[in-house]
Amino acid sequence: MNPGMISIGVDTGGTHTDIVLSGNGKLFTLKVPSTPEDLCVGIINGVKQAAKLANVSFKSVERIVYASTYVTNLFIEGKNGNIGLITTEGFRDVLEIGRASRKPDVYDIHWRPVPPLVPRHLRFGVSERINHLGEIIDPLDENNVTECIEKLSQLGVESIAVCLLHSYANPIHEKRIAEIANKLYPSIDISISSEVVREFREYERTSTTCVSAYIRKSIVAHLNKLKLALLAEGITATPFIMQGNGGISTFDSVSNAPTSVTHSGVMGGIVGAAALGLKAGVENLITLDMGGTSADFSLIANGTPTLTSRSKIGDHPLLVPTLDMITIGAGGGSIAWVDGGVALRVGPRSAGAVPGPSCYGLGGLEATVTDANLVVGRINSDYFLGGARPLDLSLALKAIERNIAIPLEMSPEQAALGIIAVAEAHMVNAIRLVSVDRGLDPRDFVLVAFGGAGALHAARLAEALSIREVLIPPAPGNLSAMGLLCANVRHDHARTLVANLNLNVIGSIKLIIDELLLDAKIALSNDRVLPENQSTSLSIDLRYEGQNYELTLPVDINNLTLEFSTLPSRFNEKHLLIYGYQLKGREVQIINVRVTAIGKTIHTDWPEFNAKALLPPKSIAKRSLLISEGERVDAYFFRFDDLLPDHEILGPAIIEYSGSTLFVPPNWKVKFDSMMNTRMNYLIPI
Repeated sequence: MNPGMISIGVDTGGTHTDIVLSGNGKLFTLKVPSTPEDLCVGIINGVKQAAKLANVSFKSVERIVYASTYVTNLFIEGKNGNIGLITTEGFRDVLEIGRASRKPDVYDIHWRPVPPLVPRHLRFGVSERINHLGEIIDPLDENNVTECIEKLSQLGVESIAVCLLHSYANPIHEKRIAEIANKLYPSIDISISSEVVREFREYERTSTTCVSAYIRKSIVAHLNKLKLALLAEGITATPFIMQGNGGISTFDSVSNAPTSVTHSGVMGGIVGAAALGLKAGVENLITLDMGGTSADFSLIANGTPTLTSRSKIGDHPLLVPTLDMITIGAGGGSIAWVDGGVALRVGPRSAGAVPGPSCYGLGGLEATVTDANLVVGRINSDYFLGGARPLDLSLALKAIERNIAIPLEMSPEQAALGIIAVAEAHMVNAIRLVSVDRGLDPRDFVLVAFGGAGALHAARLAEALSIREVLIPPAPGNLSAMGLLCANVRHDHARTLVANLNLNVIGSIKLIIDELLLDAKIALSNDRVLPENQSTSLSIDLRYEGQNYELTLPVDINNLTLEFSTLPSRFNEKHLLIYGYQLKGREVQIINVRVTAIGKTIHTDWPEFNAKALLPPKSIAKRSLLISEGERVDAYFFRFDDLLPDHEILGPAIIEYSGSTLFVPPNWKVKFDSMMNTRMNYLIPI
């Protein structure tokens, strides 16, 4: 870490924009309302306030990293214009057929498939054929291509996705289609699958390419606008953005790979939690990132977040490397509602930043999780966001009474407890999905909670799962923004090669590796990473012959012959560990070759404090908390800024941060370490 370096992390969510400014050995954090009509307004406003708080000039900013839910919002709002699809003749319906699956519930008679991103009248097949070895079977009919592009232009298409059969093996036909389209209609944006993702699986590759076409123009326009806005304020540092793989890249680079930032907004928290855990001596973590709109969960084992090559944006599958996590609609702004007049539900709809929860006083009439927390006493109405946004308890009570209590014939307090209980039940289930469902015991992990609302619910979730320790960072509402300043530049490159695992394929693999290493070097150079800060690693996807899912194993680039002799046994062992069985007699296949390129950056670290607590902590108030139906307890309220390392607090208590609130239930004890992490421990034996 360079303590004198001025760095800014900006994490824009659906409700709030979180800012972290690091410089001169100090951290400055704040939250400002997001501005959905123009995200740049809220971002610039937050950066200005942070610079004023830290007393630094914009010209001194050397590093700025951004993360955003912008792409997610594009799919939620569905505002983008029409996109077209050109594919191999006979395959225009791959996008609609998908996997012919009725997941998640095959018995749901009301289930309907998700409408494809490209409607059928905008999908065209062209005459051509390349086989899985990359050999041309039928040449490309260029007249046919021209006809399809002209029809799409007449139909008002602004972006075209091109995904031909087996183009991952040979992209020559896709590249020619792009040349023809650019010559005929330069204003139409073209996304070709061989540049978006060179992996097999026709449906997922087609979907990924269509997502790229859908978001590319919008994300490029947004990033260009933000870059100009930063420049207008005097920030000349090259802006970076968080990608789904947990690494960062420049605005210019991701403009050519827009699918890499589809999950930008939630990855900073996972990266930040991993860095915080290592600093605090905790390697096994379950992360809870609860903001205003959603709650995100991930698992970190041995200090390393789990990476997956498959994900989704909305209901659209992606072949894009992302940190593995689960998102549910359980944020502070999640709306409570009555289903069929008898059942209490929470989410997935959210009140967002505008109008927000009813207690904001901005015109919101729905009852939300934040309103419920205010009613039971967990939130101090005078110190929400450090006092920047006073809350109205009477409005929260009215919303809960009108929408929940009266229909369900209960008191507003009972309804508030019910809202919290339902939201927490959803979150407990999500934690089980990232742990128990993957063969891991949550009791072996520490729950790290952050986001504006995570600390309010962490202890109760831990109790439900018998997790004995909870870790709360010094600025829980801003950990995601802090994580942006702990990330390295990262690029993942992959190529499909389906072959039996034996020494005969080493020659073919070496050719692919050389191509991927060259791509990696170019990507890092484009992101201005110096050669001495560059590193690469190799991994290979393997499966038993006939399987449909692969396991990824690391491989030493410099010793392929030896590695290939041990890969079958290593694969068997990993398969046994994950799935509980192995098929030693079954042929093992190579599926994908992967190269990961890392560009080491200067990380911002959490400051440590020399001062130690000599006297017990001093509370600011004593108030009544509603713990459960008919049970109230008196709890002491503390301000985080008044506390010191080694301070201990017994629950029930409330600790107020400038951007979050920590609820310490009865039977919990907290202690602060040298970095002012809150270490919470459950006092009742399991």
